[in-house]
Amino acid sequence: MRKIGLGLLILLACAPALYWAPWLSANAAQQRAEASFTSGWTGVVDGCGINCQGCGSVGAEHVPFGWRVELEYACGLLPADLPEHHRRTVLFVSAFGTVHRVNQQ
Repeated sequence: MRKIGLGLLILLACAPALYWAPWLSANAAQQRAEASFTSGWTGVVDGCGINCQGCGSVGAEHVPFGWRVELEYACGLLPADLPEHHRRTVLFVSAFGTVHRVNQQ
């Protein structure tokens, strides 16, 4: 019973630090999001990527327990590298550095 109380106390003491995640900068979160997105499409012949004009991280917002990163990307063979052929998605980079897809537009 004593171990449970100590564990709970440690968790409560660490919660504020995890909430703000001061060790994770916007730049680091954007890099992690881009790397995760790119690795997810590795090996797909006609997949999606961020190597187009204006693509990659287009914004990062500090949110509780991490960062919300918006990426712009393009998929498939495009007739031209124009913004109307691009898509956007939102990724969440947690305080632990893990990347999770929030939505796909």
